[in-house]
Amino acid sequence: MSGMKNSSKKKLSATKIIFAAILSIGLGFIVTSMLLISIIVGSVAANNGNNCGPNKSDTETVVTEDSGINSAASSLEKFVKEHEKAYIEAWKVGGFLPSASIAQTQVEVGFNMSVPSFGQAHNMGGVKWSKKSDFKKTIELYGDDAVSNGGAGTDVGDATGGSYVYFKDFDAGIVGKAEFMANQTLYVKAINNTDGIAALEAIADGGWATDPSYKETLRRVYQDVGSKFKWLDEKAIAEYGEKPVANPGQVSSESSEGGDSDSSSHPSLNGNCWDGEGAEDGEGEVPAEANNGAWGYLPDQIPDSLKPYVIDPKSLGMEYGGGGEGWYHTGSASLDGQCVNLTISLGNKLWGHSGSVSGNGIDQAGAWASIFGNSVKKSPRKGAIFSNATVPIYGHTGIVSHVFKDGSILVVEQNTPLSGWDMFGKPFTWNYRIVRKNQLEAEGWTFAYSDDKKPNFGKSSD
Repeated sequence: MSGMKNSSKKKLSATKIIFAAILSIGLGFIVTSMLLISIIVGSVAANNGNNCGPNKSDTETVVTEDSGINSAASSLEKFVKEHEKAYIEAWKVGGFLPSASIAQTQVEVGFNMSVPSFGQAHNMGGVKWSKKSDFKKTIELYGDDAVSNGGAGTDVGDATGGSYVYFKDFDAGIVGKAEFMANQTLYVKAINNTDGIAALEAIADGGWATDPSYKETLRRVYQDVGSKFKWLDEKAIAEYGEKPVANPGQVSSESSEGGDSDSSSHPSLNGNCWDGEGAEDGEGEVPAEANNGAWGYLPDQIPDSLKPYVIDPKSLGMEYGGGGEGWYHTGSASLDGQCVNLTISLGNKLWGHSGSVSGNGIDQAGAWASIFGNSVKKSPRKGAIFSNATVPIYGHTGIVSHVFKDGSILVVEQNTPLSGWDMFGKPFTWNYRIVRKNQLEAEGWTFAYSDDKKPNFGKSSD
């Protein structure tokens, strides 16, 4: 679900939340930003790929006054009753409370049949294709054709690349969205949560949307709409218990579909001795203090135990904040503060490239692999460009700073809950974060690095 805009809000009606016709061009997700920002970001992203945010949705929501199934409460009630069994199965498969699921879809696409991603692709709210293994149980229930990477209504429509998941019908879409969310680490607090508002707050905290008012919007819509379906929650819990999902955020590692290549042709970590300051890949354990509740670290807050593993952009001439000395400049402060600009700027320093690299966060590994003359890898390396497709629409990107002995990695990135534009309005920043191996595998992260060229890590700074 997830991954991650300035808001231009209209007052939410107590009886209905209706989505604008602009959604019919294929956004099919949330729009809470100004349309102007949406257009600007979409056009620039196609060229510079600077719009993304790791714990945020980069889709946009507009709340307006009229259309679709929302025009009458009875229409929504009819829809829910027709798909009652699917909502109950979604609780079993994904642990996503039916009333919360209904409220979120109301916010995302308004149950509006004119929205292609909903009316044609049966997508319940901007679920973007990542890999088929995110929908294993949905496929077991509804057949191998239950989900696919392509079909009517799957075009994103905003020049960001990728596609929405196509579900063969609404039942598959309801269950598939819940299963997708349960397979992501960002939303584990929403899974098996029997409190509708708390489940939705957990989704917001996990970063489904960039709009700062998203959490409050979910609360209000739940009170106005979702709470009317608590009877469905009671049925689901009575049938499958209060904790139907055993291990939220964990799935079996299955190869994503597409052209990803394994790194077996590349020398193993044990034989790799890239030059540069700090520890080599495959060395060290993830420090115990990194598990003590810290989501990540700003540069001046990183613990001593992690400092040997850090790639420091400052050592390569990149200024933190300020005027962005040493960075690639997009011409827009908001784009300078996106995740892609950190990847472009630091990637250029590490790999001797210059200029922009087209694509959004989800596209960066592939774009850099083309620059290197090879294909994306599934195994990380120090200095590698990574892409993570689980953040809705745009994905997320950054640089691998170190690979630990257990396969977990330290990354340096921008536009997160600690840095960047979407939450802080600041360009030319970065933070560090530990990402566990099981998360990398579950979310299908991809990596790009040269098969023969060594990156330039500069010198460590104190």
